[in-house]
Amino acid sequence: MAPRRRTVLAAVSTATASAVAGCAGFLTDETSDDGDDPAAATDVATALVEDLANERFERASERFRSDQRSRYGDPGRLERLWLALTTTSGSFEEILETEVTEGQQLRAVEVTAAFDGGDHDCTVVVDDEVQVRNYGLSDEYERPSYVDPDAITTQSVSLSVPDCSLPGTVTTPAAGDDVPGVVLVHDDGPMTADTPRGGTKTFADLAEGLAMEGVATLRYDKRVPACDVQPAEYTLDRVTADDAAVAIERLRNVDGVDPERIVVAGHGLGGRAAPRIADRDGSLAGVVGLAPPARPYPEFTFSQLEYKVSVGSHEWADLTATYETWGDEIDRVRSGEYEPAERLLGKPGAFWDSIGDYDHLGVAAETDVPVLLCQGERDFQVSVADDLEQWDDSFAGATTVETYADCNHLFMPGEGEPVAVAYAVRNNVAEGVVNDIATWVREL
Repeated sequence: MAPRRRTVLAAVSTATASAVAGCAGFLTDETSDDGDDPAAATDVATALVEDLANERFERASERFRSDQRSRYGDPGRLERLWLALTTTSGSFEEILETEVTEGQQLRAVEVTAAFDGGDHDCTVVVDDEVQVRNYGLSDEYERPSYVDPDAITTQSVSLSVPDCSLPGTVTTPAAGDDVPGVVLVHDDGPMTADTPRGGTKTFADLAEGLAMEGVATLRYDKRVPACDVQPAEYTLDRVTADDAAVAIERLRNVDGVDPERIVVAGHGLGGRAAPRIADRDGSLAGVVGLAPPARPYPEFTFSQLEYKVSVGSHEWADLTATYETWGDEIDRVRSGEYEPAERLLGKPGAFWDSIGDYDHLGVAAETDVPVLLCQGERDFQVSVADDLEQWDDSFAGATTVETYADCNHLFMPGEGEPVAVAYAVRNNVAEGVVNDIATWVREL
């Protein structure tokens, strides 16, 4: 494993504690009650991790302050955070080290724990009464082993789009000319160019891995959160397709990139929009769909939440409350009974109108370019049976399909029941995925 920097919180406030997102912390009956003793905070944190490692999630919950327990110490939340670590890196082995950072009335204890598949960091926030206020994963990203930074070149760019500009990165092989290029188009939700989720950077892995294989890429910040978008203007075109078109033209004009061999590679929602992007452009060399959903989008969105609620043996109250709310909202989305600016299932009504008006499979049937479809079999969001098979039967052009038994929605490997929180655990896109995309693109 490559050397890495460890996250240390220089100062911890109540707001910071609220933002920390899940790893491990623990408290034993033998812990000192002396809030001025840093060792007491360390004891609390290590005891919490031991509880989690032994699946004592109710006991771990009891170590939280009573006013923080329902939000941060919910047994269901703690169970899913621990599952994120074990499904990514296997069985827990031991605590390697701890480090305490002082804050006003709070201490942040960073715990580095060893698992079968590697080490991971988490932060436990402890108050002056030696009670846990929050526990979260704090892994930092590591570049994948298949990337040699000396063999690639990166260039910062800015995409001029209506109303604002989007920061982006062009990544190319350090040697070579007239190479093919790939524009990476984001999934649903607010995304930056690297799509960071704690210890993962999906698009950074893809971009640098493809450059190692002789393929250039352009990745960019999504319009949300880079620009202000009013709810009534939040449409599929506005937040996805329009900006992808600008990115394609920008990559065509990069020195050393063959403008005749430009591919759009869309992940998730970006993959669903890819046929529209290709249709509007008219000159793309190919399309890559990275786990694109094919089902009606409201059903697809709600099914993800259904799965998240079902994972593990402990109910997570906040998640269950969201599920109940969305259960009422999905009927309104299906019937179209909402206003454009009204938020339902986590999206404004304008988005639901736009996604409903887009016949993605019909547009795919008219997309006569080579297509590569990639799907992880541990993806709880998009599946082979519900989504991939529909796409495979739809495109007019020659379609190549690749599936990956141990990969999740981010095309990162793991084992067992997948959980969304695992997206924050240090991991990288599987090298086989990068190689398959690169080989396919180079042969266009």
